[in-house]
Amino acid sequence: MTLPWKNRPVPYDIHIRTADGGVQYPSAFSYGVEDGILRVQVGLDLDQSDQIYFAPGYWQQYVIDPHDEDPLDLGLLDDEEFLDDVDLLADDEILDEEGE
Repeated sequence: MTLPWKNRPVPYDIHIRTADGGVQYPSAFSYGVEDGILRVQVGLDLDQSDQIYFAPGYWQQYVIDPHDEDPLDLGLLDDEEFLDDVDLLADDEILDEEGE
C-alpha cells in the first residue's frame, strides 16, 4: 500500500540574511549551496516552481525551519502584515483587472 502523501515534498521555512536586509520563504520546496551560490525552490507546487539564486557576496546567513520566529533578527513582518504589489503602487498607478 502506498500512502498518498509519501512522495509529496515537505516545505521548508527558510530565512535568509542578505547584504541589504533579508527575506523569508515559508514554503520552500528545496534549497542548497553549490560553489557559494544559495539556491531556493519556491512556487505553488513542484510543477509551477522557480529556482531563486543568491550570489555568494549577496547572501550572508540562512536558517532552515527555525524554532524562533525571526532567528536572524531580520525584523520580518507577520504574514498578515506583508504588503502585496497593489499596496506598493501609488493610487494613480493601480490597474483594473484587465490591466488598464
